[in-house]
Amino acid sequence: MKNKYILYSILFACISPLFNSCADDLNLVSESVITSDAFWKTEDDAKAAVNGMYINFRTQTQQNYYLLGGARSAEIKAGVQSPLNLANYYNNNLTAQNVDVDWGGLYTVVQQANLIIKYVPTIPFSSTTLNEQKRYMAQAYTMRALAYFIMARSWGGVPIVTTPTENTNQNEYIVPRNNLAETFAFIKSDIELALANFPDANNNKVQLSKSAAYALKADVNLWTAKQLGGGAADLNIALDAINAIAAGPALLPNFKDVFSYTSKGNNEILFAVRYSLTDVTSNLSDNWNSFMYVGPSDYPGATTAAATAMFGTLGSGSGNAGISRVQPDPSRFNFAATDVRKDATYLTLRNTANTADVVTGLMKFNGTVDGTLRRFTSDIIIYRWADILLMKAEIKNGLGQDPTAEMNQVMQRADATAVFTNSSQAANDDVILKERLKELAFEGKAWWDLVRFNKTANVPSMTGKQVLFPISQNTINYNPKVTQNPGY
Repeated sequence: MKNKYILYSILFACISPLFNSCADDLNLVSESVITSDAFWKTEDDAKAAVNGMYINFRTQTQQNYYLLGGARSAEIKAGVQSPLNLANYYNNNLTAQNVDVDWGGLYTVVQQANLIIKYVPTIPFSSTTLNEQKRYMAQAYTMRALAYFIMARSWGGVPIVTTPTENTNQNEYIVPRNNLAETFAFIKSDIELALANFPDANNNKVQLSKSAAYALKADVNLWTAKQLGGGAADLNIALDAINAIAAGPALLPNFKDVFSYTSKGNNEILFAVRYSLTDVTSNLSDNWNSFMYVGPSDYPGATTAAATAMFGTLGSGSGNAGISRVQPDPSRFNFAATDVRKDATYLTLRNTANTADVVTGLMKFNGTVDGTLRRFTSDIIIYRWADILLMKAEIKNGLGQDPTAEMNQVMQRADATAVFTNSSQAANDDVILKERLKELAFEGKAWWDLVRFNKTANVPSMTGKQVLFPISQNTINYNPKVTQNPGY
């Protein structure tokens, strides 16, 4: 039993944000302790491994998910404090040397999924818990597909690894990149394996469910329809996937309530990464939104009382938590005066004469107040119903169908005076994209949306720049069989 506790400790140490790699740490423990013979024996082992996979993915959502999916989209600009390396993202000045997000972290998610897929089928479950065994497998396939989908949208084709790393011979894991078509074929295959394994439509919102897998299937096929020439065939698959989502998800009447700390796991959420005060031990437990709030050193003294009251308790001001490294760029959104999403998304503090903008802070994921400090422990939402409705509108428009019903649901929740008018496919696409950029602002979707709609030229800093991310030099140094993306 002592050996098993050591294995649990190693499992969670390897997924801590404090470690870049667990390889060296594993060498500190004797091989007799680190062996599958001491783990992967009981249902509790399987549950611990699955929980570890989710914690590992949460590490990637602390900052990397937004850096890949949102930061290059022009929705942010320099804040009051130094933006540090974040400036390379919104200025689109990334190189192999300065990019500080790479695929290594997502491969730790893949590694955990691979271990689950290999070993959970070997664990004897009781007759009453066989559905949990199937659910664990389904979640591992879905998570692996999600991790590869994030990587494929960011870097293009990536090495497909299906065997977990379990020995010290690292050379067998030095493999070249698969091409983009192979990568997406693998992603789609994993989604089908996931859907075949989910035993029911149960969804606790912070673990992957059958509904979340269908949302991912729609997202993937919408991407391949528009970026890989999949056309109407993939659009129809995406539409069928959305229509297969079980009843339950629905728009909340109040947009702001979707992101409230007190309404986590609400009816609009299909899958979100849980952040909680019980997990807070340091600023590393705060998610990336802490870079876009306002700390004590950023807060202007001469602001209106109304703005001060709306903004509320400041960030902690300790380390990087609650500090204006970057700030929302209001010029990017063009919210109508009657659109409730504006004040629920960001707040611009002005001087008392109301003649100058001082600083804009993100309100959408402002966490909660812990004593006298604000902690950025809002859940990171991966899929919610408004996103699905807008995807459905995009799919229907691509198929020449009328997207009015879906568009009006989203638009009129935000603004009772808004009305969508069906027009040409190109005109509809423009409206759909604009709605996505406003509805899903700062949710790690904006950059990938611009890429999917072939509208990255709308970002001023993208002139002469590459759409794909550079592969970090550290990654290439580790795996010389990996080739750099063109343009870097």
